[in-house]
Amino acid sequence: MEFRLAIPTDTEEVSSLWAYCFEPKEDPFFQYYFENCYEPENTMVGIEEGQLLSTVHLRQYDLNVRGTTIPTSYMIGVATHPAARRGGIGGALLLSSLEELKQRDQGITILMPSKAAFYQQYGWELYAHQWVQTLPLDELRPMTDRSLHFGLLNSVEQWTLLAPVYDEYTTGLSGYAVRGETEWKRLLGSFFAEGVNVAVARNEVGDIEAYCVYRLGAPEIMVSELVYISRRGQKSMLNYLYNHRSQGESIRWNEGLHDVGYRFHPNGKTGHTTMPYMMSRIVDVQTAVESIPVDADAAMMEITFTLAVRDELCAWNEGIYEITLGGASAALDIADVQNKDDLMRLLGVNGGTPKVKKISDSSEGTSDVYIEVGALSLLLMGAVSANELAFEEKIQGGQEWLDYLDLVYPKQNTYINEWW
Repeated sequence: MEFRLAIPTDTEEVSSLWAYCFEPKEDPFFQYYFENCYEPENTMVGIEEGQLLSTVHLRQYDLNVRGTTIPTSYMIGVATHPAARRGGIGGALLLSSLEELKQRDQGITILMPSKAAFYQQYGWELYAHQWVQTLPLDELRPMTDRSLHFGLLNSVEQWTLLAPVYDEYTTGLSGYAVRGETEWKRLLGSFFAEGVNVAVARNEVGDIEAYCVYRLGAPEIMVSELVYISRRGQKSMLNYLYNHRSQGESIRWNEGLHDVGYRFHPNGKTGHTTMPYMMSRIVDVQTAVESIPVDADAAMMEITFTLAVRDELCAWNEGIYEITLGGASAALDIADVQNKDDLMRLLGVNGGTPKVKKISDSSEGTSDVYIEVGALSLLLMGAVSANELAFEEKIQGGQEWLDYLDLVYPKQNTYINEWW
């Protein structure tokens, strides 16, 4: 099978395969996506005997990881026609996509799995889970607040009202999508095309403290995004949804794992579960490690160590790397300061990024630390500590190196809520 980026004349076959595997063509999201968002130049296709049998859409995003913004591709719509399944095409499609992303100098890619095990065998790991809260609407009352008033949005131009709330909510988190005007308008456009509602909660001076995105029409009201800057804001939004008791029987909403409000639920034994949400994978080890900053204090210690990476899919990642950290402030002279980022590095506020040099194409040699490529992604994103990875047998090294890696890459609260 030949894999290549799509061209405009492939659009009919690409959309037909999407309709076969996902939503039918008459579905509002299908129509919105292929009329407004589909990008042939960011879609990998598999062709055999003139037939398009496999696709993956490479949605372009910026992720905030450990306080820095990195470009990434969000793989969606991974599909293979049943006539071509169980022949290794899925893995070959993913490999071709990773080769393309490497050429684009992207270090990490993400995807939302329908079944994590399929992608884990190819080096992806889950970096973000979500709480899933499900309650009968009648039981929601003790969790509500009536001090704010509500409004509905109905235009993509109102994205500027939501952006400050989202930006404050995600402050200090890792792995989330950076949303600018383009991303917000695309997102709101899809909501309105599908008939999804967007409500906001305002305080006494008119500032928005929370918003939610929800859908009516079924016994369970689905809330696909609930974002707030205060607990009062969240409770006020739940009060707004409580007012829909005549239009639904229960409510389901998702939260980031960093939220601890579940500890104060009046009935914590039911309706509170976790959901595997987003996976990440290293595209290119050197690009990924050199793109993501380390802890500022750890960066002040000048240390070089070797890291052996095992990657059974991407041969270019397999090998031993020399990682050099340290002297963040020494790496930049005051005369080199051109902007705020330069100044932050000079002062050691931002730990800077390591220098990486590949010294072997085999991971079998002597090294200070041995790690699987999927585990490296979790460590960089901040989802799992080095010592936790060692317990899971995903990393090997002396205790002093594991402890050092936990100083360099301390755990983070990870979060993302992009659906496509």
